[in-house]
Amino acid sequence: MKSKIYFSALMMMFSLTSFGQKGIEAINGFKYAYVNMLTYENNRYDIFGITNFLRNELTKKGFIVLDYNRNTWSQEAKLNPCLIGTWIPSHSGGGIPNSANGGFIIKNCKGEIVYENSTLASHFGYYYDKNAPYAVEKAFKPIRDFDYKFTESFTPKIDYPEVETTEETEESIKKYLTSNKLDPIEGIYKSYKSNGLSYYKIGIIKANDKYKAIIIECDLPQWKRGEVKAIFEHSSMKGLYSTEWYRGDKKSYETFANMDNEAILTIEFENKNGEKTQDKFIKMFPPATGDITYKKDNSKASGSGFFLSSTGVVATNAHVIANASKIEIVISNEIGTFTYKTKILLSDNKNDVALLQIDDSTFKGLSSIPYGLSEKGEVGEKVFTIGYPLNDVMGTNYKLTDGIISSKSGIEDDVRYYQISVPLQPGNSGGPLFNKDGIVIGITSSKLNSKAVGTDIQNVNYAIKASYLLNLYNMLPNPSKIETTSQVANKQLQDQVKVLKNYVCLIKVY
Repeated sequence: MKSKIYFSALMMMFSLTSFGQKGIEAINGFKYAYVNMLTYENNRYDIFGITNFLRNELTKKGFIVLDYNRNTWSQEAKLNPCLIGTWIPSHSGGGIPNSANGGFIIKNCKGEIVYENSTLASHFGYYYDKNAPYAVEKAFKPIRDFDYKFTESFTPKIDYPEVETTEETEESIKKYLTSNKLDPIEGIYKSYKSNGLSYYKIGIIKANDKYKAIIIECDLPQWKRGEVKAIFEHSSMKGLYSTEWYRGDKKSYETFANMDNEAILTIEFENKNGEKTQDKFIKMFPPATGDITYKKDNSKASGSGFFLSSTGVVATNAHVIANASKIEIVISNEIGTFTYKTKILLSDNKNDVALLQIDDSTFKGLSSIPYGLSEKGEVGEKVFTIGYPLNDVMGTNYKLTDGIISSKSGIEDDVRYYQISVPLQPGNSGGPLFNKDGIVIGITSSKLNSKAVGTDIQNVNYAIKASYLLNLYNMLPNPSKIETTSQVANKQLQDQVKVLKNYVCLIKVY
C-alpha cells in the first residue's frame, strides 16, 4: 500500500500554464460560464460526471452557468458573447499504468485560449466526493483557490469588420417612402423573433439598381443606426432577391430573400448546426392600408375612435397610435369642439386594437353610452361607419359611409375580420362599424391595396370583429359593463347618426 501511495504522489503534476495575473484578469472578465459536454472518442458522453462537476464548482464560485438551451439565457448573455467563458473539459488515460489525464481549457469570445490546466494522477482516490476523477479535481484547484469577482473592464472586446455607413434616419427613410413609387421590398421592417434572431428595425430603400437595408434600431451593441445591414438584388423570379446579409458579427453571408406577401419578408439562414432556417421581417411602414396620414399641422398622423365608457375609455386601432409620444382626441358636438389629452391603457398589436383613456382634468365624463357591442354579424347585413377620413383635406367634420358585410373573413380567410363594402379612406382607421340597429360589431381598420395584389381593386375593406376589442377591454381592472343593445335601434339612419356622431372622436397623434 505504501508503494501505491508513493506512486500516486510521484504522478501528480500541476498547471501546464501558470495561473498568474493574466489568467485572473481573463476569468474575472467572464460573467457567465458555458461548459461543453465532455465526449469520448467512442462517442460516449461524460461517463464520470466531469461536466456536471465543473458546472457545480463554477456555480459555487459565483459564475452564472448557462443552460444548454440558449432560449433560457438572459438577454445580456445572448447579446454579448464576450461575457461568456467557454469551459472545455478533457479526460483520458495518462499513458502510464493506473493513471489518467484530466483538465480543461477556457476560451473567450474570440476563440482564444485564455487559460488551460491539466493534471496527471494515479487512479488511487479515483473519485473526489464521487463527483469527478481525482485528476480533474486537482486541475480545478487553482480556480477554486482564487477569489473570483466579475470585472467588466477585463471583458474582451471584438474588433468587428467595417460595414457601409449612411446618414439615413427613420425620418429620412419615411420621407423617401412617402414620396416615391416603391418596389414591393421597400419599407420599414421589424424582425419577428424566432430561432434566436436578434431584434432589428431596418429601412429598405433603393440604391441604384439594388436595395439597401439600413439599421434604424438593433439590440446588438455592435450595430449602429445608419449602418447597412443587407443588400438585396432582383433575381429573375418575381419577389425573390439575391441577398448579401451581414450577420451579428458583421461578416458577409450570401443568401436569398423572398417577399411572401406585401408585408412579410423571409430570409434564409444557416444555423451553427448547418440547418436551414427561415427568419421573417414584418413590414411596418408604409402601412398596407395607407391609413396613417401625415398632417400639415404639427401632428404626425390621425385616425378615428369611439367611446366605450362614460369615464373616457376610447377604442381605436393599435396602428393608429403606434410610436406616439403624445395623443389627443377631439370631440365635436352641438355645444362645440373639445380637445383632450389622452393616454394608452392597453394595446394589442397582433389584433390591431387599442384602448385609450382621457387623461385631462377638463373632461367631466359622459352621462351614458347610447350603443352596445355585439359579436354577431352576418353576410349581407347593412352596416355603416362614422369617422374622420383625410381630415386635413376633407375637413374636420365627421363623415358617414355605409355598405354591407361582404364576408365573415378577411385576407386569406383571416377570421378576425369582416370584409365590408363600406368605403374607407386614410383616417377612418379605428372608427366604429355599426349594424343597422346602431350596435358596434367591429372597428374599421384597412382596405385592400391595389398595388399589393397587382390589379385595380374597388371598395374591398376590412373591420376587426368586436370580439377582439371585448377581449382587450375585459383585461382592464374592474371594467364597467358594456351593453349589447342600442338606444337608437328603431330610428332612421339619419336620426341614428345625429346621436352616434357625438361619441365618435378624431384621434391626433404626435
